[in-house]
Amino acid sequence: MKISSKTHRLYRLQQVIFYILLSLAILLLAKFSLQTNNSWDWTQNSRHTLSNTSRDFLQQLNTTIDIQIFISPNNEYRAVVEALINRYQEQTNHLNISFINPDFSPDLVRELKIQQQGEIVVSKAEKLEHLFDLSEQSLTNALISVSREQEQWLVFIEGHGERTPLNQANFNLSTWGAQLKQKGFQFQALNLVEHSQIPTNAAAVIIASPETAWLPGEIELIRNYIDHGGNLLWLTEPNTNQFLIALAEQLDIEFVAGTVMDPNAELLGITDPQFILVTDYANHPIGSATNSVTLFPQAVAMEHTNVASDWQHTALLTTQDNTWSETTVEPQQTSADFNYDVNEDTSGPLVLGYLLTRLHANDDDKEQRIAIIGDGDFVSNTYIGNAANLDFSIALINWLVQDDELIAIPVKTTLDSQLDLSRSESLIIGLGFLLVIPSILLSVGFGLWWYRRRQ
Repeated sequence: MKISSKTHRLYRLQQVIFYILLSLAILLLAKFSLQTNNSWDWTQNSRHTLSNTSRDFLQQLNTTIDIQIFISPNNEYRAVVEALINRYQEQTNHLNISFINPDFSPDLVRELKIQQQGEIVVSKAEKLEHLFDLSEQSLTNALISVSREQEQWLVFIEGHGERTPLNQANFNLSTWGAQLKQKGFQFQALNLVEHSQIPTNAAAVIIASPETAWLPGEIELIRNYIDHGGNLLWLTEPNTNQFLIALAEQLDIEFVAGTVMDPNAELLGITDPQFILVTDYANHPIGSATNSVTLFPQAVAMEHTNVASDWQHTALLTTQDNTWSETTVEPQQTSADFNYDVNEDTSGPLVLGYLLTRLHANDDDKEQRIAIIGDGDFVSNTYIGNAANLDFSIALINWLVQDDELIAIPVKTTLDSQLDLSRSESLIIGLGFLLVIPSILLSVGFGLWWYRRRQ
């Protein structure tokens, strides 16, 4: 076909217009990319995005916190640290970030006792936290810790076989204690026989499953502490709640006889019905911070006895309808031996935990808070890692000391770092890359060649 000069000019004009429009599109895209910052995190547990709890905390942060990162410019972890810090800076302007080269700041390194490359120092006024691992959990916990207006002391009563965060036995609470320390809490063990008063700076007193009877004088000390507006967490058990009946009467609580049974535990592969699954948290902020079911081994139920009480009772933990409280539980019994007896047992739903609130005895603007949970195993080293027990227990303490805005930060693990394929799936993928895709490409290429040859 003969191409005229007019056709040639139109073709050249078409090319010019195409390249002009292409250049404009590239410029507009470049400008758009500079003015916007959108990203999508497609990992299974969104590990490249801050959790909702971290974002909520940062957005309500109203005071400046200093973050010093001691890392060399050419360090292999520099990009990882910058990526983590950038996620925090996107949520708040109250973080004063500074990257410090430890090679050129030896005096500051000695002053702050820096131990390694990539170490992060989070500080506010006199409070200071050192971080040695690059994770959202550690950094947010450090921010929470230094942002507290005052030190929060938790007093653990001892002397009656109670669980303690200072001992690593399976029965005890050292794992829970380590998580609480990361969030800025301090502990003190207190024997009421040796010390006749509770420290005035105690944010809350914790009675963790006593195994022996209390002296009348010890009970009176706790009752006086409550009368004067003290916060309390009381963890009790089916066979030991009678040791503090006087305390239960003061709080208008009565325990249901027996041990709670839950056949729904089979949904998690647990054949022992003494493991209770709880998903009903009374639409309370503690429940909002608990991301799934919680597990309570060998729990006791309780009831609210006095409607006219000055306490406001909230049933925080409620079992499902098909549960019951078994009155005859022997050590040698198996799961098949537990059956509901209409004449002796109490049918569900049952309450495993109450929250009590009232106006503070000495300050009408302050709320007094008490939590009673019919199980102490759920925070023990053996069971705290099960289900959402850790999230629930941290949220419970934050509520108890009235740090409602300081919520638990979930641990993010790399859930999708490994791809497990069956033999047939591996074969299909292998054949696809080795045969199917090359065949498609060859067919397309041959088709184009054949089409052009016929023109």
